[in-house]
Amino acid sequence: MPSPARPSPSSSRKFVWLAAAILAGGLLWTTGWYYFAARFEDNLPAALARIVGPDASADCATADVRGYPFRFGLFCETLSYANPAEGMTANTGALRSAAQFYRPGHVVAEVDGPLVYTDTGLAVRTDWQVLQASVRAVSDGLDRGSIDARNISFDIDGAGLAQRFALQADRVNAHARRNAADLDIAAYGDNLRNSLVDGLAAKAFTLEATLTGRANMLEVPVVPLTTPFDAVLHRVAIELDENTSLEIAGPVHVDDNRRITANLELTVRNLQQLLKVVEPFNPEVAGLLAGVGPLIASLDTKPGDDAITLPLKISNNMVSLGMFPLGELPSL
Repeated sequence: MPSPARPSPSSSRKFVWLAAAILAGGLLWTTGWYYFAARFEDNLPAALARIVGPDASADCATADVRGYPFRFGLFCETLSYANPAEGMTANTGALRSAAQFYRPGHVVAEVDGPLVYTDTGLAVRTDWQVLQASVRAVSDGLDRGSIDARNISFDIDGAGLAQRFALQADRVNAHARRNAADLDIAAYGDNLRNSLVDGLAAKAFTLEATLTGRANMLEVPVVPLTTPFDAVLHRVAIELDENTSLEIAGPVHVDDNRRITANLELTVRNLQQLLKVVEPFNPEVAGLLAGVGPLIASLDTKPGDDAITLPLKISNNMVSLGMFPLGELPSL
């Protein structure tokens, strides 16, 4: 009976060399990964300083790079930002991020709340159940970014507000991207509730706009949004229910004193229901609009649909709807 075939010496040597190559590659990868992680942690303060610029500061407390072997991710216990020149501060909870080694420019992250933001005359506290973010980095900053938050709440107070304002939403997602020299932004909210009008809730909120010449807000160093600036509102809509909504669109200018001038187009569906919303804020205006409802309908610039479209003008914060003055907006 023939004896079993034995591996040839050359096959054994090939196997040994293959195993050695795999082991050497693993050791080289491990050494490189931990070397890169150590260098990243050492250079992080300088990188943050470059991102926020000379007039601001940022800190990632207890920074740690994790994700071995195939990811790189920055972990921080807290994040903070301060810009004394603009009177801005922001602080939030822990950050956990990750990027695949083969796509280092695409970073996904999760951030713990709350976020506490203060500006001159304004204080905002935001908290959430889950907040996730995704960004695409390029050589001079970000090309685009998105966030998605669930069960989110806002608590807003400031010198220009008549009272503290609270807002809750089941979900909010926001997006920003460069568009040549401009910055496109969008935000969407589901099931919004507020503290100003009891029982009033919005089924959905939409903001789609372009900030003219503000693509540098995604560049390094970061340039905060300061006045004056121009924007185009492509669509700002509040849907109260399936049949009731308010939508505005048009160009907006905010001057050095944070006063607004705009030529907008207002589209209203179910005017009577919306008047019920206006009444708690300004009963006189609501009564005026209710009394001239048929006249308002006759001024519809886009007849033939189920909505009323009217010119909404703002001049140095003074608001008028067609020929009817509505009052003055608080300064931003």
